[in-house]
Amino acid sequence: MNFIFDETPDRRKTNSVKWNRNAIESISANADALPFWVADMDFYPEPHIKAKAEELAGLSVFGYPSFPDFEETVALWLKEKHSWKVDKENILFSMGLLHGVALALNLYTAVGDAVLVPSPTYRPFREIVASNGRVFLDHSLGYREGKFFLDRERFRSDAEKAKLILFCSPHNPSGLVFSREDLTFVLETAKRLGIPVISDEIHGDLVHPGFTHLPMGMVNEEVGAETVTLMAPSKTFNVAGEHSAFAVFSSMETKERFRRAQNSLWLTEPGYLIGELTETAYRHGLEWNKALSEYLGENANLVSSFLEKNTDIRMVNGNASFVTFLDCSKVFDDIKAYTEKNRERFDATGGGILSRFFGLEAGVAMNDGTWFGKEYEKFVRFNYGTKREMVEEALKRIKNALDKVKS
Repeated sequence: MNFIFDETPDRRKTNSVKWNRNAIESISANADALPFWVADMDFYPEPHIKAKAEELAGLSVFGYPSFPDFEETVALWLKEKHSWKVDKENILFSMGLLHGVALALNLYTAVGDAVLVPSPTYRPFREIVASNGRVFLDHSLGYREGKFFLDRERFRSDAEKAKLILFCSPHNPSGLVFSREDLTFVLETAKRLGIPVISDEIHGDLVHPGFTHLPMGMVNEEVGAETVTLMAPSKTFNVAGEHSAFAVFSSMETKERFRRAQNSLWLTEPGYLIGELTETAYRHGLEWNKALSEYLGENANLVSSFLEKNTDIRMVNGNASFVTFLDCSKVFDDIKAYTEKNRERFDATGGGILSRFFGLEAGVAMNDGTWFGKEYEKFVRFNYGTKREMVEEALKRIKNALDKVKS
């Protein structure tokens, strides 16, 4: 089947937060800026998902659901997509990936315990750790020549202070795809210290051609650490507004503890619509997902090539999903001086120096690097999960804005 990603729906009147003018203004100081921020794609859904949604709407049945095949469907997906053979008894539904992270965090740790999280960090991780009374142990990934990487010696040292490792693989916001050797190192470190690993792999189904995502739980079969591997259809099939995820456990004991905690919160199964759509996606969406991953890889190559040829900005790793950091360190001082010279124009609330500059001067809304940690003020996160024509327009706008700084 030929899938078309160069056509996207108009999302401006669909309650989409990505296209919400107030939200765009809050991060870029310009409500009219084009949205290249939150990790939400603009594409039409996979055809089977669209057909199933239309079928369900036509049936007009929205009663209590039952999904006895959910775990079997997930296991089939893991086998087909990642060559990971998982017993369905090791799988549980989770009411969204962040819900799963928070629940596992509370099962494994106590108030006051330190949680190691590699940074730059997806901001909700910081908030989950803090709001649950744990101590956020910030472990900065290594960074050299435009690439983030796992600095094993520093990781080993930081892990000595932690009671749990909260990992993100592939990494958001860099798009770093970790090697088997890196994942094995993380797991062996955790096993030696007797601490668990929670692995958020929400971007794992969108690795670009030439790279391979290895689920933490699969690698762990040769190590034997305590792990919870969390995945979801949200990024994979562009259904981010629906709260559905699943967890794969390394031990039945932990799975049962997780299940009992879910029962106590009365959060044990998906709602009717998302349950149906999740099963449809995982049973019929593999070819669409492969085509999308290729398209996103081409978009990433376009971004990297254009910026390298036309600007002093560089895209970092960018080997998975549709969001990546742009390193603006070579132009940051000039941009900062430009905004200070035009203080009246750029002295706005929300975002940071770079997100306000690109929002106001380029009309492109991106997450400021400080959203992922205060030390990343020289980065922005760019979302290329949209049609190529729009990506090209954003890149041209960014170049033109930088040209103004030079003139």
